[in-house]
Amino acid sequence: MGTPVLVGKERPNVLLILTDNQSYYELSCHGHEQVQTPHIDRFAAESVDFVNFHAPPFCSPSRTALLTGRYAMRAGVHTTVQGVSILRKDEITLANYLKGVGYRTAIFGKWHLGYSYPYHPMERGFDETFVHGGGGIGQLEDYYGNNHMDAVWDRNGVYEQSEGYSSDVLFEEAAQFIDRNRSEPFFCFVSTPATHTPYQAEPKAMARIKERGVEASDADLRLYSMIENIDDNVGRLLGRIDEWGLRDNTIVILATDQGVGFRGAPDPYYDGKRDNHGVAYDEKNRVFCMMRYPPLSKAGSNDGLAGMVDVMPTVLDLCDIPMPSSLDGRSLRPLLEGRNRWEDDRSLIVQCPRNRYREEWRNASVKTQRWRLVGGDRLFDAEKDPGQVDNLAEQYPDVVDSLSEVYKRFWQSLPPAHDLLSRHVLGDPRSIETRLNGMDWYRGGSPWHQLHLRRARQNGVWAVDVVRNGRYRFELRWFPREAPTPIGAIAASVRVGDRYAQSTMSPDAAYAALELDLEAGEYDMETVFQLPEDHEDRDRSWGAYFVHVSYLGK
Repeated sequence: MGTPVLVGKERPNVLLILTDNQSYYELSCHGHEQVQTPHIDRFAAESVDFVNFHAPPFCSPSRTALLTGRYAMRAGVHTTVQGVSILRKDEITLANYLKGVGYRTAIFGKWHLGYSYPYHPMERGFDETFVHGGGGIGQLEDYYGNNHMDAVWDRNGVYEQSEGYSSDVLFEEAAQFIDRNRSEPFFCFVSTPATHTPYQAEPKAMARIKERGVEASDADLRLYSMIENIDDNVGRLLGRIDEWGLRDNTIVILATDQGVGFRGAPDPYYDGKRDNHGVAYDEKNRVFCMMRYPPLSKAGSNDGLAGMVDVMPTVLDLCDIPMPSSLDGRSLRPLLEGRNRWEDDRSLIVQCPRNRYREEWRNASVKTQRWRLVGGDRLFDAEKDPGQVDNLAEQYPDVVDSLSEVYKRFWQSLPPAHDLLSRHVLGDPRSIETRLNGMDWYRGGSPWHQLHLRRARQNGVWAVDVVRNGRYRFELRWFPREAPTPIGAIAASVRVGDRYAQSTMSPDAAYAALELDLEAGEYDMETVFQLPEDHEDRDRSWGAYFVHVSYLGK
């Protein structure tokens, strides 16, 4: 692990800033000619700017890799919904490790790794949480009606109204947390919902962009304002870090979670067109990541192969915390200290099946400093062909075989898929109520946005783990509690394993309440709303998109 570099006798603080769905090139320091990010540009010049840094191409898998130092598929995370976006409860997070040695820990913004007990960030090592539900503002799991302005957030499990634009609110919350805890080591994770959709203009940044005469579509202008607003906030927060005298003893990491789809940023190697292997190529995997730790880091651009799985081992190393042997990532300390390449020819696996079910080589690539093996049958020389156009698999069969063996060992090391399914826990004394939503159906439909509440009537199945024998109450809703809406159904039912309850209901009711006697065990759970036979809608039954489950006793 190397000799730790600590200031005084204290472990360093950790400030991790993660933007959402922001392209590598959506920064002025990386070549964007319309967006201006002077504060991030300055930070990049002071930092090690990793230019060969890769992440899984979707949010939940990327965040799993970030917070565990392990490939996301080991935790059963391989898409952003469908019951496989939930970080297994047995996984140990970076927050767990830091809290375990005395750090104060907090997350502000996006989580997207499970919301019901025990997957909420309050149960994953964070002392303070201020988050929104789901993977983006306005998604099914989020507080109903939210947008980026004056949103309602979940503070430590209780909804709270905010004032102002989302990124402004989150960075101010982070600043207040740091101010309260700057006399002791802290881990502050700022995870912005920007620049994920919805593209919603931040007024001050938008006015500035229009004053510059930037010509772009309305959607792009809104996006640019979101990016520049993040830059404003990065500048303010880093300025306060300096004012508080914390600069030399704070590891600052600024990154984005995935390469996002092509949004017109000036990528010199990619024209926005790719076949169905697209998410396994560098344009979807490559993200920006900058790290600054003044006692150690040598500022400059670094081309060493690195990835999201390396963040946690790097922080553990710099904070002098023993590193578990189960990690897939490695500490980036040698690159931070000035080495531009690894002494060995390391390999990095990036895969996101984007499906409920994992499949060998689906959306997968094995990367080395020089090579990219995509899908098991496409080989590219990334140094000579960074756009990954010319397939060299036939010319270099030995390289294909070698990298295929790397992937084979990884694939064979995965536990059975069934063992990795994250089940929602019902009846635990530490959770008064478990809130389920349709984003987490692991079979059946796949609603993920609040717009889907009215667009289609779907049904699906939750995987649940009943931990206490006894009687349970199920509150079935179409819309969430904060938006009580008549369901229009005449009957509702719930099934957990072979236990079943049904009741009639008034079409004007906003919810149905049913009770079941259950024994401890693992089950599938399904709900049904039933419309009248003469209803004009052909889909006369569908599932409750929201269910609140509480334990009533024996």
